[in-house]
Amino acid sequence: MTTVKTTSFCKQASCPSSATLLSYHKFGLVSSIETGVVEHLEACDFCCAELQLLSECPQDEVDFSKVEAIPPPLRLLAEEIFAGSFLTADTFLESCFEKARLTLTDA
Repeated sequence: MTTVKTTSFCKQASCPSSATLLSYHKFGLVSSIETGVVEHLEACDFCCAELQLLSECPQDEVDFSKVEAIPPPLRLLAEEIFAGSFLTADTFLESCFEKARLTLTDA
């Protein structure tokens, strides 16, 4: 029996930055760097999708070093949705605030 290794659809440490992909799309890169990006795009579905999104959506000049992290509750919700294990409203709120629900005896 053969096992299939699945990789998660997310940016990996080896992926080029969004700024590099955007520069590659808009202006091209130095040949040695561009070759590496092209080879990476051939093997990475996530970066191909990101490049398509960047090329189809007009970009203002964005300083990627100042982009804020996704708030933890929103990140948790997104991860649960992409994983296919949808949270109920109650379990989502409990996981966001890491608190157990209050009961009448707690009051």
